[in-house]
Amino acid sequence: MKWLAAAAAIAAAIFLIANPAAVQTAVGTAVNDCLEVIIPSLFAFTVLAIFLQKSGLYRTALRFLTFPLSKLLRMDEELCAVFLLGNIGGYPVGAKLLSELVNCGRLSDKDAGRMIKCCFASGPAFVVGLVGSRVFGSVTAGLALFGACFCASLVMAAAVRVRGEIKLLPAENKPHITAELFINSVTDGARVMFTVCVMITAFSVIAAALRAAGVFGFFAKFFGSDKIFPALLEITRIKDIPLSPAAMPVCAALLSFGGVCVLLQIAAVGRGVPLRGFLLSRAPAAALAVLFTLPFSRNFLPEEIPVFAPAAPVFTGNAALSACVLLMSVILLFEKSRDN
Repeated sequence: MKWLAAAAAIAAAIFLIANPAAVQTAVGTAVNDCLEVIIPSLFAFTVLAIFLQKSGLYRTALRFLTFPLSKLLRMDEELCAVFLLGNIGGYPVGAKLLSELVNCGRLSDKDAGRMIKCCFASGPAFVVGLVGSRVFGSVTAGLALFGACFCASLVMAAAVRVRGEIKLLPAENKPHITAELFINSVTDGARVMFTVCVMITAFSVIAAALRAAGVFGFFAKFFGSDKIFPALLEITRIKDIPLSPAAMPVCAALLSFGGVCVLLQIAAVGRGVPLRGFLLSRAPAAALAVLFTLPFSRNFLPEEIPVFAPAAPVFTGNAALSACVLLMSVILLFEKSRDN
């Protein structure tokens, strides 16, 4: 195994030296995706979710949803709040919130490992804004995909609960809503975004190397398309899935799986949360999502939906705003580090 890893590292170094143009294109594409899609759809909600948890506000602000959900799942209302935020905030949000509960001693790592199986989903901003609009040219298709993935998470939550009670210790002290609490929420959100963006950039280069090595061509024969394997590696490439009768279930499966890049992001963000059971849960979750798309997938056939326009150029207004947010987050992180 050690020699194999060493050989892979040498091959990667050779590729980086021999293909500077391909590396530059891969990095530029990844940065553009982060600025255009990831930061606008993820950063603000990540900060909000962390702030709601740190302040304890999610126990009251979401009670109109968590109370009936807790009766349905027979689960603590606060855990239901984590479930909701994890399923509408974006992939890393659930892992981050569960990690906070583990680190403060309120949730065991074993129970956090069970909860992460159902607190993992792409948010509606990503599914509707990117997949629905870019692949299907339809907001309705994006909403249908998000609904299918959410229903799959609900079934996974019920399955988790059937295997035993999940114990959450009550909060010892209610933190006050202060400026420091907000600053900590923003810096924690910035750390999550930094992890997500650098992982996406790294995987873009890895994908370029695998494409040059012919790996993509091999999996294209296996999957019947050269667009599925890149999305399995890094989920933002789901926007390249061609419109076809199978596009809806394929996208549902990819979104529920999350991609290798997202799984590594969860490992980095969800410190203290064991992930072995979570990794095994991705296959049944993807199968459930596909099952939930079957009743309406025929409504989005190619003949009925126009192909979406090409992607926006690099550094549009959306990208410029995201760059400002990223720059301010880095400055804030440095200031926080200096104060500590």
